[in-house]
Amino acid sequence: MDEFRLKKAEAIRAGGKQPYAAKFDRTHTLTEAKTLKDRKKTAIAGRVVLFRGMGKMIFATLQDHTGRLQIAWKADVISEREFNAVLELIDLGDIIGVSGEHFTTQKGEPTILVKEWTMLTKALRSPPEKWHGIADQETAWRQRYLDLTSNRETFDRFTFRSDFIRLMREFYWKNGFVEMETPVLVNAASGALATPFVTHHEAYDMDVFLRIATETFLKECLVGGFDRVFEVGRIFRNEGLDPSHLQDFTMVEHYASYWDYEENMRFTEDMLSTLMKELTGSMKVNIPDREGNLVEVNFKPPWPKLDIAEIIEKDCGIDFRYCKTADDLRAAITKKGIKLDVDIKALGRGNLIDQLYKKVSRPKIVQPTFVTKHPLDLSPLARRNDDNPDSTDRFQLVVGGWEIVNAYSELIDPVDQAQRFDAQSKASAKGDSDAHRKDDEYVKALEYGCPPCSGWGMGVDRIVALLTQQGNLRDVVLFPLMKPEKAVSYERSATSNVHQSSKLKAQSSSVSSLPPPSSMLLEHASYGHLLPAAHGLLEAHADATKAHLVATGAAMEALAKKFGGDTQTWKVAGMLHDLDWDKLDKDYREHCGDTLAHLLSTIKAPEELLGDIRAHYQSMYGEKYPLDTMLRKCLYCVDELTGFIIAVTYVRPSKKIADVEVKSVTKKLKDKSFAAQVDRSQIQQCEALLGIPLDEFVQITLDAMKAVAGDLGL
Repeated sequence: MDEFRLKKAEAIRAGGKQPYAAKFDRTHTLTEAKTLKDRKKTAIAGRVVLFRGMGKMIFATLQDHTGRLQIAWKADVISEREFNAVLELIDLGDIIGVSGEHFTTQKGEPTILVKEWTMLTKALRSPPEKWHGIADQETAWRQRYLDLTSNRETFDRFTFRSDFIRLMREFYWKNGFVEMETPVLVNAASGALATPFVTHHEAYDMDVFLRIATETFLKECLVGGFDRVFEVGRIFRNEGLDPSHLQDFTMVEHYASYWDYEENMRFTEDMLSTLMKELTGSMKVNIPDREGNLVEVNFKPPWPKLDIAEIIEKDCGIDFRYCKTADDLRAAITKKGIKLDVDIKALGRGNLIDQLYKKVSRPKIVQPTFVTKHPLDLSPLARRNDDNPDSTDRFQLVVGGWEIVNAYSELIDPVDQAQRFDAQSKASAKGDSDAHRKDDEYVKALEYGCPPCSGWGMGVDRIVALLTQQGNLRDVVLFPLMKPEKAVSYERSATSNVHQSSKLKAQSSSVSSLPPPSSMLLEHASYGHLLPAAHGLLEAHADATKAHLVATGAAMEALAKKFGGDTQTWKVAGMLHDLDWDKLDKDYREHCGDTLAHLLSTIKAPEELLGDIRAHYQSMYGEKYPLDTMLRKCLYCVDELTGFIIAVTYVRPSKKIADVEVKSVTKKLKDKSFAAQVDRSQIQQCEALLGIPLDEFVQITLDAMKAVAGDLGL
């Protein structure tokens, strides 16, 4: 909790108002208000994400679920007391309501001229800055609410997920399916080959399981007379964790009477291609491959079909159809020198086949493909194939190396089903923890007669991750389960990181009117001898901003080589330019002030270093410290760029800066919804101030950051 913000909340109360309102009557969302005609009155509300004073005017940007809109206060429209109250009481992250009139600025920006405003929610913690606030991916998972407010791409991703589920439900309803709700706590964990979570039911004094599938209950609905059913629900499997597997995930399952698995294939093609068209307007989408490179995938039907036995034999030379026992298959795997990711000694034949397929074949399948004809002992609930009783009428849909759908013609013969459960029980007794558990109640239901049917299951998290280019399922789950942190509060990295954009960098006209680079002097003093001391300051005082400072120092060193400056002097300026940021108690107006001066005095830094650093904060120090040297101009331009490149790196599937290219950065610069608080004009002034094109400026900075990737954690 920020004491300065708390005092502001108390000041609001002292003025007879509440810093936490009960309601606000808004007339428009921000996107709606943006399209109003000039002088049209409106009442809007949103979170303050930008705030800057410019003499007799104050500008702010509000954000709501629809987007952003600029608002402005004019000193000649409201009283001096009210104008000063705006400056004194409003901070980034506050939620305010305003009423006023629409007008358009000289630059064509739709803006609301504020006549009245009210504090709706006073934020007592500073929000993360757009591209530095969430310091690492783990913090984004732990504090998703911060990720949502500071990263529009994250917000849009979860909106996409919601739309996907909504449209999927509508598709089911249009095709005659009825939505069901089945139990989460169950007596028997059946419906999949998976290890369940076990808990204890106090009232019944017995152990129960969290469901591992909705399958058996949904098929019992068919026994009861429903024709087509589906359920979207949470599934729990107590198994390994990796980017493509979570223990708590969302699955949709459906079951249709009188269908077989081939009819279900056609339905799958129809549904997913329809959803693709409605959600993206195209059948094609770029998805990350195993190396993180984007590959175009085409969902236009029909999709190819591959026999699982044939592709495994093709990929590793083992035909499991001739390995009749688990021992035979283990021997073949060992002979080929194939190392599976599990201990193969305890696995039954079916799970050995599954692990072999996942190792040698599935990762190679990129385009939407049906893998068919799975062996009987891998499919205890699937119907035997009439022509080959050792295989089943089953398919899996694989895209990008991930299993998206599992489906088959259902086994409705109760005697056959009971025998398969017995075989699975024997495998379990031999140590196969993934063997299917016996479910007597389900067998009893089948004995009353279940119509011919086909069932289908799809991991919602996986398909959404693929379509939104996410390499980790946690990035499409709002609040993924995380281990509790020890000793270190995860609030620190996110909330202490209010950074560059909150410096109120309202750029003065003097920046664009500076003389061209050819007439600029290089630095007027050298302080490169302070480099060892600068490293010491960085280690002692930089926490959340450390990566940004390291990156900027490396970039400034590279720019010094480009322009003939003293490399160590330029590097020191880059390393220390935001050294005080973590010390400001969230009061960003003090940036580059007394705190920074004190820190620099501890290493006996010359006044020139403080001046060079203050020059990058033009809206506060531009008059006293103009951009009159090449060092200052480079620091001014590169300050925003290094943080932006880090943001681009974070959205790469690999999260590695080595995979970032210049075109990736320049493309994201054009996307104003990405890292929206970054001042792109400040970066783009490299052409006017430095005399080099944007692509070259990005290349120099990116190469410098790649050289220190280890120090950046990227």
